[in-house]
Amino acid sequence: MSMLDLRVRYFQDSTPADVPCREENFIRREITMPLPIEQNAFVLVDLWNVHFIESWIERAKDVTVNAVVPALNAAREAGLTIVHAPCPEVARQFSQLDRHTPPEPSPSPDWPPPEFRSRSGEYTVYRGPRSQPPGIGIHWDQLAQKLAMSPAIEVLDDDVVIATGEQLHDLLKGRGILHLIYVGFATNWCVLGRDYGIRAMARRGYNIILLRDATTGVEFPDTLDKLFITEVAIREVEQQYGFTASNEDFFAACRAASSNES
Repeated sequence: MSMLDLRVRYFQDSTPADVPCREENFIRREITMPLPIEQNAFVLVDLWNVHFIESWIERAKDVTVNAVVPALNAAREAGLTIVHAPCPEVARQFSQLDRHTPPEPSPSPDWPPPEFRSRSGEYTVYRGPRSQPPGIGIHWDQLAQKLAMSPAIEVLDDDVVIATGEQLHDLLKGRGILHLIYVGFATNWCVLGRDYGIRAMARRGYNIILLRDATTGVEFPDTLDKLFITEVAIREVEQQYGFTASNEDFFAACRAASSNES
């Protein structure tokens, strides 16, 4: 059985028995994790060609070319299952999506009332942050018509394209896959929060690994210089949902697996 021996990092909110269990004593630790090649999927989340936040899409394009694409190439060489999860709107642009059974329609919840859930009528005052003035539509509405996969990402005929977490779960179950190696955007939004993202798939019981060099989050004005929100999202993964790895360690593990296979 070909193995991906990958060094991964975690952040444990605990200490050795002889060290006081206090927050200032928490540290990151590393282990080498043996991952059977056929039990791994390389999951690319929301790699888009456009975004309404100009500074963020500039950074994401750079990360895509210099970190995501090399990692994707290494994953292909090592024989990992490649899964593109580009959001439902973009997934529908690929014929590979037709390989999945269409999802069952979700029953409409009976509470809160439909008007409240849609923030319509008397409930418009409660619209979410993105719908409050000035709203994101002034930047996003025209761009949304152009939304597609990043031109740097090649989707091959035998790659998998999914639109929902249920489709991803069905695929993994059918192929006996247990380990998910994530790259993509945005770390604190979609990589963590999508129904095919890290939180949801960790709750389903999968082993999660995020390549921390191959992602970036959406920052705030006072966090942008040091990308602190991205760092916090990475720490959330390492503390609660699984592990992270560097591209360097991933490349080394893929090279070793490929050479052992040959």
